[in-house]
Amino acid sequence: MEWDNARPMQSIALAPASDVAARFDRISEVYDETREPLSKEALDRAADVLKAHDLKLILEAGVGTGRIAGPLQERGLEIVGLDLSRGMLARARAKGVANLLMADANSPPFRAKVFDAALLAHVLHLLDDPALTFTNLSAVAQDELVVFLRRHERKKNEGAGGRDEINRAFQRAASELGIATTHPYSAWRQRFAKQNEFLAKFPPTERITIQEVDGRATLRDHMLRLEKRAFSFASDLSDEDFRRVIGRARLMIDLDKQVKYHRVEEMAIWRIAQSSFKGTP
Repeated sequence: MEWDNARPMQSIALAPASDVAARFDRISEVYDETREPLSKEALDRAADVLKAHDLKLILEAGVGTGRIAGPLQERGLEIVGLDLSRGMLARARAKGVANLLMADANSPPFRAKVFDAALLAHVLHLLDDPALTFTNLSAVAQDELVVFLRRHERKKNEGAGGRDEINRAFQRAASELGIATTHPYSAWRQRFAKQNEFLAKFPPTERITIQEVDGRATLRDHMLRLEKRAFSFASDLSDEDFRRVIGRARLMIDLDKQVKYHRVEEMAIWRIAQSSFKGTP
């Protein structure tokens, strides 16, 4: 099956940028350099899994800058990418990623069951109602829903992770300066709690580990990513407020402290015929 056969039945008006889309527009220029990429071996493994499942035409919802779609296309898979962020799509096009359009994953503008599968890569925690999004994507996919998941695990007694310490320092500095932020640390954790609740309620048919990484980073490494304003809550502050908060947060932590991490990349697969998602209409 080819992309031409999956094109929408009518022309698509560009979707208005939601709050989330606007935030990703603002960080699109620094997104790739501040996120941990999948290794070549992990991407090879992911492509092999998709091919073994005989998935020939795949819709990626939340394609972003094409960090997954591009490599999968290079490995011979036909991927069609949707995203609401104009900035993220522009970055993907600049890389040569093909078959991109601006649309909402909750209203995929395609014929019923035209794709073999739908794919979401590292976006499950961003969904307001994962069950609803899965239901809507199931309408245009015949066989499977595939989700790339990333877990950061710590061994007992290792203490807080680097991002945890940086987030807490940022929030404390903002509070001490009387500067309101739109991303309380608890809200970030709540998103992943919602993701885990969804996975427990609707367990995937199959989970496949494609990469495990043990490494070290300094708090300076984590702080440098934050200083690039690569996370949506940081991009919402004015330049002056952001400078003040970062300046105070830097004084609260030991930037040379090393933090161990263990990162696991998984593919979670739901066979649509065996799954039933009940989202809120």
